[in-house]
Amino acid sequence: LTVNPMIGPSAQTLIEVGAKKTSLIVNENQWYRLFSPMVLHAGIIHFVLNMLALWFIGYAVEQSHGFINVAILFIVPAVGGTIMSALFLPEYISVGASGGIFGLIGACLADIVTNWNLLFSKAVNKCDDGSRYRHIKVLVWLILDILLNVLIGMTPFVDNFTHVGGMIYGFLCGLSKLERLSTAFFGVQKPGFFMEFRQNLVRFFGMILSIICIVISVILLARSNGERIANCRGCRYVSCVPFPFWSSYDNKWWYCDDCDLVTADARQNRVTGTYSIMNMTCPDGTIESIDLSASHISDSVYLQRQLPSYCRDYCENLFLN
Repeated sequence: LTVNPMIGPSAQTLIEVGAKKTSLIVNENQWYRLFSPMVLHAGIIHFVLNMLALWFIGYAVEQSHGFINVAILFIVPAVGGTIMSALFLPEYISVGASGGIFGLIGACLADIVTNWNLLFSKAVNKCDDGSRYRHIKVLVWLILDILLNVLIGMTPFVDNFTHVGGMIYGFLCGLSKLERLSTAFFGVQKPGFFMEFRQNLVRFFGMILSIICIVISVILLARSNGERIANCRGCRYVSCVPFPFWSSYDNKWWYCDDCDLVTADARQNRVTGTYSIMNMTCPDGTIESIDLSASHISDSVYLQRQLPSYCRDYCENLFLN
């Protein structure tokens, strides 16, 4: 749990397989990292929860609106959410299909908003009050799902900025891609010119605004040089909170700093076979020399696993610049 509370690989492994890391996207032109996180997961727990959400929500949307619409409502928000995360949390490593899943949730909310009068209308559902209660139940479950995923987003490698960005883009795409039924369909009201004009305007607005937001955010990301666009060091705590709260700092299950990314060069005593001194590069680039002679460490793998702990003990700044 101290390495990855989702029961998964380390930060370095996630980076190697395609996790979002802004400096690599912008400075190394690895733009595929805007797409690859949507097919990666932080660990077993993250994967199982996301697949359950995708099965229930994605299946329902696909049955109502078709495969093509679901693909758009998943991919566009997933990429848009990753871009938002790259802008606001450039130093944060994240993976997951959550951006796309939140896109589907946002599309469902757009569907509910645009069809509110039909879903909860007593005139439409006068012969079947059970339908109104089922619609209310669906809305409650969506809200609970959002709250659950936001809590999961407080753990390392899972990102609430991706969640929020995905839901915003999903809502906008949902306005454009999901068909709204007129009240005339139920024989309640005849459609008028202004009603049809308003519906078409909303659909056009959602599609155009989504495209504009994607283009602007990509331009901002390309010009950011891999750095945060706003001075918001506390933004990381929107996506990560050290836990458990009641434990001392040395006994947390996980942390929200960048000590998992530190590197070091250690000098080994040829006579004893143990490491005597280590030069560790802290997250901000400073180098700390650490005397290991009293620790009697000879296993390089064990020493590498202890680097985050040494970082928190010896580095003054635990965050990337």
